[in-house]
Amino acid sequence: MQREGVRTEAYRDSVGVWTIGVGHTAGAGAPKPKAGMKITRDEVDRILSRDLLKFEDAINAAVRVPLTQGQFDALCSFAFNVGIGAFQKSTLLKKAQYWRLSRRRQ
Repeated sequence: MQREGVRTEAYRDSVGVWTIGVGHTAGAGAPKPKAGMKITRDEVDRILSRDLLKFEDAINAAVRVPLTQGQFDALCSFAFNVGIGAFQKSTLLKKAQYWRLSRRRQ
């Protein structure tokens, strides 16, 4: 959370999307951030945990090769920032799968 930062009051991000907590937007589901909205630090933690589960599930469904914890974490961070749809279509996902497959053949 140190890199992302924690914001307990809703704000517009760099492209104007209402955001709260650790990068939580309405696109991730409830609660839907709006002007004047405030949440507690405990709510930040609960929202982030719920949001991360969606990304972890998407990675587990999309990746067909074994990953180290560091690789999984990196893909989770990437997917969190670009969204699940973009992650599923990403060159990063394709290359990660190819790299792991080619390493097994050696």
